[in-house]
Amino acid sequence: LWWRCAGVQEVADHWCARLSTEENSALDVDQSFEVLSARALPDGKVAEIERDVHRTFPTHPKFSGTEGGVYRDKLLKVLRAMSAAEPDVGYCQGMNFVAAALLIHLARASDAFWMLLAMIQSCHFRHIFAPGVPLLPLRVFQFSGLVRQRLPRLWRHLKYESFSLDIFAHQCVLTLFAYSIEPDFLVYVYDAFFFLGWKAVFRIGLGLLASLESKLLGMSIEEISRFMHQCKRHYSPGEAGASIQDRLRDLLKFKVSSATLDELQRDFQLERWEILLRCACVEPGDGSFGEPLPAGLERSKTGGYILDAHAFRTENAPPWRAAAKYAKAKRGRLKEIEEAAFAGPQVVPYDELIDFNDELDDYDVETQRDVERLRDIIADTDKDLADLWVDSEFLRQEAQEAESERQEWQDYKKALMDSLNAAVKTSPVARGVEGGHRAAGANPGEGDGARPVPLARVGQDSLVTQCLEKLKKVESEIYEMSQRWQATLKEMEPVQKEIDELRSRKLKTMAQLSSFIDARAVVREELLGASLYRVLPGARIPSS
Repeated sequence: LWWRCAGVQEVADHWCARLSTEENSALDVDQSFEVLSARALPDGKVAEIERDVHRTFPTHPKFSGTEGGVYRDKLLKVLRAMSAAEPDVGYCQGMNFVAAALLIHLARASDAFWMLLAMIQSCHFRHIFAPGVPLLPLRVFQFSGLVRQRLPRLWRHLKYESFSLDIFAHQCVLTLFAYSIEPDFLVYVYDAFFFLGWKAVFRIGLGLLASLESKLLGMSIEEISRFMHQCKRHYSPGEAGASIQDRLRDLLKFKVSSATLDELQRDFQLERWEILLRCACVEPGDGSFGEPLPAGLERSKTGGYILDAHAFRTENAPPWRAAAKYAKAKRGRLKEIEEAAFAGPQVVPYDELIDFNDELDDYDVETQRDVERLRDIIADTDKDLADLWVDSEFLRQEAQEAESERQEWQDYKKALMDSLNAAVKTSPVARGVEGGHRAAGANPGEGDGARPVPLARVGQDSLVTQCLEKLKKVESEIYEMSQRWQATLKEMEPVQKEIDELRSRKLKTMAQLSSFIDARAVVREELLGASLYRVLPGARIPSS
């Protein structure tokens, strides 16, 4: 699976043919590996490799005890051969762990070497391991963006604790999880990588963090740093006693789309390009340099910056899947992009970058001017609203008091009505009439048990009379109060209409400001992208 998915055969055939020509003798894969591993390396390179070989998986059975010496020798040969085959890449820390993991599962040094070489040449590790690790910042940026999207609670906690995910992401990318996952389980992780490509790296990285989320959420910055630095295994597949398939499925539970990776890649490009433009404008004119540049960017000794499309763009698909796309690249716009991407680094003069930056500054000044104009309109509307609110305070208070007083009279009327009903029921006249009906032989229980008492007769009762007189006065007061309340409301109508109009104007202007800022941000991104792709056509991301 690894051999076919990584395109190892094509890489090995190319190198065997090349070395056979150089050595003037037909060489197979094993002989070609021996030739490369025996070649001389730059001063100090072998010592550096040997130092790291002894630090690689020191407790694993393959690299300890009597067998450890054999595998350390194999690992040394693999890394020497790699440095000889790829002098522009050389040796980079992290490469030793990847090579050792391959050795553990392939056993033969020759097989491990060709796999590692294919990973560098076909699986887009070349610019991960190259001097200055130019592609590493892009991969870290993509991983951080995915964590922000898929594990927002953990992201907020790490941000609150001021902990950068860069350390964890570096470990995952540079060692392909050899630092975080035990070697015996890595074989299944590498299955996923060779089949899915870089999507597998991001999905498994998310799965690892998800398995640690509950633990990390309870840690402070010091505890998180100590755990990430000192913990040699962030994930152990045997802890829960689940099957290998279940554990791998759990690590791959997060889906990552090509569109999401492309979007994050473009965000990274624009952010990195703007940093470079700003750096170009603050460089001192005496030939010295200002602040150090971010990883992946380099100053030219002749003036300007050395830019490489590989520090801005890469492929996410595995070689076996990307081959179809590259086949299509034989024609059309995609061919131009791919050819530009492989054209190599180029020097961009300071003056050209400064011109781009000035163009961007002019656009930002124009945007800020229009933003301030809209904000002034909002501020003026707010002031008019505040003034009108103060001016109408007496009317609003008068209307409120009238309404409150009207409600009090309504409550008083209700209480009088209750008193009147009670007085009518308890009136001697009403009781006398009721008794008379019973004396006349009315059957108990017929109807309501009593005939209605005429209000005129009940009104002869003094208590009922008092209630009726008070009710009449209350209704008169309520009528007058309602008239005053309605008059106040009518007086308030034009004021309220003006208040509503001002509020509507403010809301419309705020919506206009928000839409304007969003639209200008889109155009600004297009300006940044256009300037980048003008200088570095190979950085353009082909449409899927």
